[in-house]
Amino acid sequence: AQQEAEAARTAAEQAAARAASAKAMAERSKAELAAAREEARAKAEAAALAVRLEREELDDAVAAAQAERQASRDEKLGTVRTVEIPEPQIVTVTKPSTDRFPGALALFLVRLALAAFSGIVGWQSLVDRQATIDALAYIGLDPAMAGSAAWVVSIGLLVVAFFLLVGLGTRVFSAVLLIGAVVFMTFFRFGPFSPFIEGQFGFYGDRDVLLAVLSLVPLLMGAGRFSVDAQMRLRRQKTKLAG
Repeated sequence: AQQEAEAARTAAEQAAARAASAKAMAERSKAELAAAREEARAKAEAAALAVRLEREELDDAVAAAQAERQASRDEKLGTVRTVEIPEPQIVTVTKPSTDRFPGALALFLVRLALAAFSGIVGWQSLVDRQATIDALAYIGLDPAMAGSAAWVVSIGLLVVAFFLLVGLGTRVFSAVLLIGAVVFMTFFRFGPFSPFIEGQFGFYGDRDVLLAVLSLVPLLMGAGRFSVDAQMRLRRQKTKLAG
């Protein structure tokens, strides 16, 4: 019985060895088959590429031959073929109306009038500070702060006058002057009374209304050609066109 068991175990081991060998051979065959497929695919792709290149070369040769025949025929017939050259693109630069002399002069005169008014009022505020302090206190400003505010108002008007005169930051300072005129009319010119004074032409605050309307002109249209703003704008345009 022991010998039979040994024989059975030996037979089982031999069968397992044969099965493992068969499995290894199957896997090797599978790998060889995959490699053969990849090789066949690579050869097929190479053949297709070669065919395509040959076709392209043939097409190029046919096109060159046709061009040569066409050139030969044109030469015999004396035909001259023209090459169409695209027209250059024309860039049109439109000059603003405020850069022309009449508009530039008008805006300069408006700026000059506004600068003169602002400068005169600012200087008068500096000379007669007490009147300025009293006016600020009248609208409800604390007397302790009215003195400092008087300096701010006076110097601010002089600064506005300078920048309007040279035309730098014109829209900004025109807006500041417009706001100042509106505030001044609100607190000092208009109220629960008739603006028309008996025995006087115009109405009370007409000068301030004119100042506000004049401030709108450079605010909406700019400073004009005779200004630093215009020179800076022209320089930017030249740089943009050159770039």
